[in-house]
Amino acid sequence: MERIELSQENVGRRIVIVLILVLVAGAAFAYGVSQLFSAQTGWQAIEGAANQGPTCAGELVFLYELGVDGSTSAAAEGRAVTELYSGACRTLYQLFHPSEEFEGVANLCSFTRHPNETLTVDPMLYRALEVIQHSGDRTIYLGPVYERYGGVFLCQEDGQLVEFDPRLSQDVAREYETLAAYARSPEAIDLNLLGDNQVRLSVSEEYLAYVRREDVNQLLDFGWLKNAFVVDALAELMLEHGFTHGTISSYDGFQRNLDSRGTGYSQNVLDCAGGVLYRAAVLEYQGPRSFACLRDYSADSLDWQRIYRLENGETRTVYLSPEDGLCRSAVHDLTAYSEELGCGELALRLAPVYVADALDAGALDRLAQEGIQSIHCRDRVIYATEPGASLTNLHEGDGVRYTLAQD
Repeated sequence: MERIELSQENVGRRIVIVLILVLVAGAAFAYGVSQLFSAQTGWQAIEGAANQGPTCAGELVFLYELGVDGSTSAAAEGRAVTELYSGACRTLYQLFHPSEEFEGVANLCSFTRHPNETLTVDPMLYRALEVIQHSGDRTIYLGPVYERYGGVFLCQEDGQLVEFDPRLSQDVAREYETLAAYARSPEAIDLNLLGDNQVRLSVSEEYLAYVRREDVNQLLDFGWLKNAFVVDALAELMLEHGFTHGTISSYDGFQRNLDSRGTGYSQNVLDCAGGVLYRAAVLEYQGPRSFACLRDYSADSLDWQRIYRLENGETRTVYLSPEDGLCRSAVHDLTAYSEELGCGELALRLAPVYVADALDAGALDRLAQEGIQSIHCRDRVIYATEPGASLTNLHEGDGVRYTLAQD
């Protein structure tokens, strides 16, 4: 055993340095703890808690104004809103998952694993299914198509698309046509809502034999409609708990404003012309409102999950038609809004207009008569159905100028 003598030089200096480091670490720890129990008043981005596991919060932005009424501290209000939001985002992620089950949760995947059985679901999922059923829309039954078609958005080059894209492969097109025919048929597959949050997915023996033979792993999928219902569920939950001073939006264009105080808000109207993204105008408004902003081009870093742009400029999107499983977009962008309907209902009313080969202006006018207003751009002209819509900041520059259509 060897004995080593440590140098005694500069012991005092080393002690001082250690004390300084301890003080700095203590101050940093104290600051971190203080941030957990304090929050600034005013507008804050509410983040989903990281310890909640997989969650849909990453696809959402929740802006909330803390400390408005003064009845509670901004810190306490912030903790309450964050806790409610985080838990709901985790639950909704599980409920709407089309291909994975979670312990103790009856979700979309559960219906695939347990066809023709009665399941009790969370009220948030039941309400979404009620809206779907009332609308008559059959997109949710395109689950097998979405399962296969999702490979489009994982492709790194155009040559890989042929395995998933019905526009490039006749075999894939025939497969999607077969699945779409099943999806359109209530005799083949249909959700039965039995009350008290009980649901049964009825599936015919013929269709069950087909999906087993073809190794289909999901029968139901909300597809492009999912975040519309996620935003609605979160908005209704916040309203139920009295948290009304905020707005919740998703990266793919759905938004609910909860604020009834008369505060001024604005909504960007986007357009893509010549492969360039423009903020064509800004819609100014007040009061609670739902938005559905549908577009067939990328405007967010997460859009790779739902839009693929080919080298020739064509795009493939998630807007699949129950008629044949092909993606369609009547125009590049369509923004619609309502003071009465939620995002889910709004999206379902827009579906036959947007997921089409051409835009039916008459259909937009009929929707406007029912309180669903819309804005779209074509050839750098902005068309709005709402008389006197407050459209400001029309883009003008770089040789590009947007104008409002004249009545």
